[in-house]
Amino acid sequence: MATYEQGFPPRSGNGPAQSWTNATGALVSLSLIFGIGYWGYQLIMRDVTGIPVVRAIEGDMRVLPDDPGGDIARHVGLSVNELVAMGEAAAPEDRLVLAPRMPGLAREDLEAVPMASVDDVGEETMQPVALLPDAAALAVPAQNMGATVEDVLAMVTQITAEDAAPAETTVAGRVPVSVPGVALSLRPVLRPASLRTAAAGAAAASPSAPVAATLSEVPVSTASFATGTDLVQLGAFSSPALAAEEWARLAGRFGPLMAGRERVVQVSTQSSGTWYRLRASGFADRDDARRFCAALQAEGAECIAVVVN
Repeated sequence: MATYEQGFPPRSGNGPAQSWTNATGALVSLSLIFGIGYWGYQLIMRDVTGIPVVRAIEGDMRVLPDDPGGDIARHVGLSVNELVAMGEAAAPEDRLVLAPRMPGLAREDLEAVPMASVDDVGEETMQPVALLPDAAALAVPAQNMGATVEDVLAMVTQITAEDAAPAETTVAGRVPVSVPGVALSLRPVLRPASLRTAAAGAAAASPSAPVAATLSEVPVSTASFATGTDLVQLGAFSSPALAAEEWARLAGRFGPLMAGRERVVQVSTQSSGTWYRLRASGFADRDDARRFCAALQAEGAECIAVVVN
């Protein structure tokens, strides 16, 4: 049988370098495996044995120095502070020291500032006044008075003449009478003042009569409501007329809100006297009454939701 050669020389076994590399890799792998195993064992044993205990450091945590330094405040060591802090008066002190003197003014503050020098004032020389004779002294006021009277009369005459004969003013652009059209433009007449006054008086007098008639005769409700009926109280008054006035005021102020509500005036006798409670009815349920009171209270009115027992 024939033998064929591939043309490559025959390879020898592994060299020493390759052997050392393989051995080193094996040792590293084994050490890593054993290290991970030991680490896992320590974790398991720590969880089993419990929580580690942290011991305190031996010795004092803070030590007061022998000489802390600084200055002692003025309020330290007073008996008043110890009385407030301890709740009782302290024992008498062995040594008493006077309080320090209050700081006074410095020497430069005590020195007075010199005032500015005043110049010498000389004697004032009086000028003699020349005396006039009696006749000349009387003549001067008379002459002045005559001139004044003449000026006033001349001014009065001028003003009177201007009022009596006013100056004529020409109107520019006047249309001749021969031109056809409107010859005179009429000015609109103002509304008579008496008509406006009468209307205002009638408007003011018309609501007063019904209100007076309504307030004079206010029905007081004597009927009893069923138990559980929802009402709202708008106030308590000393007379039914005052209750009616309050109802009219609320109706005028909260017209849409008071629509569909009925006025109820009830008598309440107490030790202080007789009171007339102004209430309103016509609510579907308690929530409706509370919403009504909330709307009134938002506008500043008094309202309390009540339930008949």
